[in-house]
Amino acid sequence: MLTTLENRVVTLKELVGNMKEILELVEGRTDGFDSMEEQLRDFVLHSFDANTKKMNKLVESTTKKLAERDENLEDMQQAMDVPKSEKFKGARSTRDVDNFL
Repeated sequence: MLTTLENRVVTLKELVGNMKEILELVEGRTDGFDSMEEQLRDFVLHSFDANTKKMNKLVESTTKKLAERDENLEDMQQAMDVPKSEKFKGARSTRDVDNFL
């Protein structure tokens, strides 16, 4: 009976040792995953930062172009201003109206 208990204790010690080895392997893998997660996070943040900078440059460029076009449109509008006719004084003939149309 003592021998049986000793054998069981030895078996339990071996199982505990095996479990410790497995635990160390699992912890090593999780450390690897943590490292990969950190690298992925850095990559994503770097990509977002680069894309944000590109988008800001694009918005600034578009804003400048729109401002230039607005100025050009205002200049064209001023060039197209037609002088207003004088106030009507008197009578007009039907012929003048027909010729106008």
